[in-house]
Amino acid sequence: MQSNFIEDFRDGTMKAEEVLRLCGDVSALENVSLHWDESMAAYPGGSEIVFLRDDEIVSNSRACGFDDEVTSRLLSVASKIRSSEYMSRLAWHCYWRIFLSEAPCPPSDWPEPAELGEERGILYLLVGIGYVPLVRENHRQLGLPLEVALETVAQVKRFCDCNYSRAYKGRLGVFQSQLGWMRYYTKVPYIRLGRLEYWLQPLGSELFVYRERETGKTIAFLPDGLTCLANGLRLAKPEEYEGLETGLTKYRDDGEKVIGTPVNPRGFVDPREVVLPRAKWDLVFKKGDMSLGMHIPSGGKMTFEECQKSLERAKEFFKEYFPDKQPVSVVCNSWIFNPELQEIFGPEANLNRFQRGLYLVPNASRHGDGLWFIFLKQGPFDLDTAPAETSLQRGILDFLKKGRRWRSGQMFILMDDIDRFCDGTYLEQFDEVMEQMK
Repeated sequence: MQSNFIEDFRDGTMKAEEVLRLCGDVSALENVSLHWDESMAAYPGGSEIVFLRDDEIVSNSRACGFDDEVTSRLLSVASKIRSSEYMSRLAWHCYWRIFLSEAPCPPSDWPEPAELGEERGILYLLVGIGYVPLVRENHRQLGLPLEVALETVAQVKRFCDCNYSRAYKGRLGVFQSQLGWMRYYTKVPYIRLGRLEYWLQPLGSELFVYRERETGKTIAFLPDGLTCLANGLRLAKPEEYEGLETGLTKYRDDGEKVIGTPVNPRGFVDPREVVLPRAKWDLVFKKGDMSLGMHIPSGGKMTFEECQKSLERAKEFFKEYFPDKQPVSVVCNSWIFNPELQEIFGPEANLNRFQRGLYLVPNASRHGDGLWFIFLKQGPFDLDTAPAETSLQRGILDFLKKGRRWRSGQMFILMDDIDRFCDGTYLEQFDEVMEQMK
């Protein structure tokens, strides 16, 4: 067996299983084996892997915002990887799968090489910072300024500092679930502007947003016939509604009037029917219309003011650099838009103020959506072992220990409303329309 392994090593046919055996864990073989032969056909050899070269590491690390001490550690580990055939192949395969494969094929539960000890997470961090030249090239082809690319690539440091290092007591690395996400930064118009990130893309969900022509008041509807709870919230699976009081959404637009149960911007379907005359109300946003998918990076300091600045920047930025693909609205799906945060925290909490400036929409939410981002715990969520180190964690744990169900939510804000983004605009408009309908 040993002699066969040596022969494979010499003729360049080292297989995924052998690489994982040397890592000390073969449990992820099924995932690691995907496209192995394709990536190995393009394998340049450990000393020729560009993102593992010293000069590239220094440049990429500094671009991401890491200091000299971290850069020195990256260089030290990269030297060990280059001198190890199995680690070089693992790093290359990961990079190829994320950034070079024709279709997305992210890593899942791959092992960290045991021989690297406390620095074993650095192998994947080196793959991550290797996206810097790819992001710059993507932005260059899109005609975007270099400073925006530099603002965008700083995200990998936040993945490291705010997530992986927090979860692993200061170790350097990046979670593979987030490493896989980094492909999008290199392929599409995906840009960080201040506190928030934006992805230019058509709206993929079913949503119908109407605006009253004279007043600018806004009302949204979900498609007709969707099941929701008595409180207007939604669940992910039909069987979850068994034994619970439910209702159906109503929506019809016959060209003369819109009749339906509107979405209350507080984040639930309102059971009261409204009738909007189409002579006064325009359909301004729907599935397929261009939008900015908003991503909220970890990192704290998510004040109302910083979010407002970012939205204002996004409006002007995309108007200047994508004049032929003007987004109608900013949209996002996240635990941050769980409407029940309003009852967990006070009205002055940053997240709650941000919510009240937006139009919240209930989504078909799975139980526990987004808890990983809050607690950074791998595997099934356990109330008894979940960390309670921050006020956010403690507040949500108290909520869950009362037997409540955690969920995510959606939001939108029309581009035309960003200049008047403030606490409660959509709420006041909705309440006025509903009052008029009495």
